[in-house]
Amino acid sequence: MQGDQADEDCGITVPVNLSGLRGEDAEVTFPMKATLSCGFATSLTAWVIEDVLPIAQAQFGNPVSEFLTGPGYQCRRRNNLPDGKLSEHALGKAIDIVAFRLSDGTEISVEKDWARNTQSGSFLSAIHKAACKRFTTVLGPDADPNHKSHFHLDIGCHGKSCNYIICQ
Repeated sequence: MQGDQADEDCGITVPVNLSGLRGEDAEVTFPMKATLSCGFATSLTAWVIEDVLPIAQAQFGNPVSEFLTGPGYQCRRRNNLPDGKLSEHALGKAIDIVAFRLSDGTEISVEKDWARNTQSGSFLSAIHKAACKRFTTVLGPDADPNHKSHFHLDIGCHGKSCNYIICQ
């Protein structure tokens, strides 16, 4: 695929415009609404409610209130290159997360806090590890220079059986 040929392959069958999630004890907003496929939104919701919120509560005594993200759906190729494979963003099966804001206003930045020996660094490591159990691709700052500032999460098919997991 080259050039505009990818445009006809982009799209989401059942799109969801995600502006927030509500768990039993917390509500999380997405200030930049994310357009996602229904299947990906389901995986993302499970990770947020079952992993991110409890880990934040345990580590900070405070829930995550905001996810600072990219838009989710974006008709483009991997790493925004002009050619190559279509990104999972082009199918609504991916999101990039730049930072998290706790209810007390504390911001945890993937770029600034990743791999630091701090409470925020520990939180990012724990939720990254949990994400690797829910998504087929989890890329963070250790993956490559294109992901130094965010977590990329997707549910794309890898390998012949679609069971191959990429966790970096």
